Amino acid sequence: MFTPEPGTPLAEYYDQTHPRTGAVLSRRSLGTLDAVSIGRYALTIGAADPVHYDAAAARSAGYADVVAPPNMLAAIVEWGIGTPEAQLQPDGTPLGGDTPLGDGDLGLRAMGAGEEMELVSPVTAGTEVMLETTLEAVTPKQTRAGTCVFVTTLHTFTSAQGAVLNRNRRTVVLRNPLQES
Repeated sequence: MFTPEPGTPLAEYYDQTHPRTGAVLSRRSLGTLDAVSIGRYALTIGAADPVHYDAAAARSAGYADVVAPPNMLAAIVEWGIGTPEAQLQPDGTPLGGDTPLGDGDLGLRAMGAGEEMELVSPVTAGTEVMLETTLEAVTPKQTRAGTCVFVTTLHTFTSAQGAVLNRNRRTVVLRNPLQES
């Protein structure tokens, strides 16, 4: 099996992270999704169907309340009040996200490498949303660009009662820091 070159930051990351494959990294409540947030998100992405912002239209369509656009759960990066700008990473995402990117001292370069969504059940206003994140795979590969480690996490969104709403599989690719010449 291919592994990153020993002694590199990528090898250190792989040695620390690979044994955790299959582990549940976090399980937490994201709070209750409200109609205003659903409507704002729908209008922002251009989802014009009134079921996203008009409760009467949603009820006429058979929903209990306004229904979130299918990709809303996966699209939200920050479920709290937000992260102060000074604490954001250079790419604008908060530190300590759901994807294990290793110790910042390793200086690894990270880039999104793919995302798959499985939309299981519509989400309506008033739903308390839970999120469980599982480390699904840590795979080293030799590519034309050099040695990389692909990290895949499975994000399972459920209701507080345990009904699966959405499964989102995200993959990032990590590379060694740039060498200074």
